[in-house]
Amino acid sequence: MNADLMLTIEALQNQESQQGIHAVVLDAIREYGFERFIISGLPDRGMDVRPFVLLSGWDDEWYQRYTKLGYVDVDPVARNCFATTLPFDWSAAPYDRAEDFSARRVMDEARDFGMDEGLCVPVHLEGGMQGVVSLVGRTDWLDEKQRLELHMLALYAHGRLRFLNTMDRTPARRLITPREAEVLKWVAVGKTASEIADITGLSFRTVNQHCENAQRRLGTNNRLHTVVEAIRQKLIVL
Repeated sequence: MNADLMLTIEALQNQESQQGIHAVVLDAIREYGFERFIISGLPDRGMDVRPFVLLSGWDDEWYQRYTKLGYVDVDPVARNCFATTLPFDWSAAPYDRAEDFSARRVMDEARDFGMDEGLCVPVHLEGGMQGVVSLVGRTDWLDEKQRLELHMLALYAHGRLRFLNTMDRTPARRLITPREAEVLKWVAVGKTASEIADITGLSFRTVNQHCENAQRRLGTNNRLHTVVEAIRQKLIVL
């Protein structure tokens, strides 16, 4: 994890309001060329998305139109979040422009509001709940390192907003073992399972097992999300 990203995560951890998180996220994503964003849960089809929205940095007029007309049900970007765990460019969200009129209308209207390109980060939560962080802006110049940084930033911001939204201020329980915490610390600084095995004296298989156990305990869906949740809950300190 690079120093700038760590500082951003620390800044998010210190925020106690949506306004504070909005300011930190906006400053951070501007470094990558993005200007607008939304952080939300995704409801089942037919449900109003507004109670699920954690933080909106969209144009107000577009937000009102999108939520009032139930565009989340036909938005190909939102739909694709249920099909993948990995970040994707909006342009990669599959739909048939010739046949899927509703999806085409959403994308065309978004373009009219200056939202024709973006990056979407799906957030899969324990219990089958689905979330999303969607960033507005060009993506063609992003390299893999920057995409990974944005992925981590998005997961952390989503988690911090969920925490504030539930007002669950009880101290974090020790959800992972000390050995699992040690392994996750090395994952957080970019070490591979093989490298962690060499450093700790554990076998490659045991390192992966510790990661999988921590993932199961924290209710996350991949290794990166596990690290982010462990940091957010202060189960590991870098």
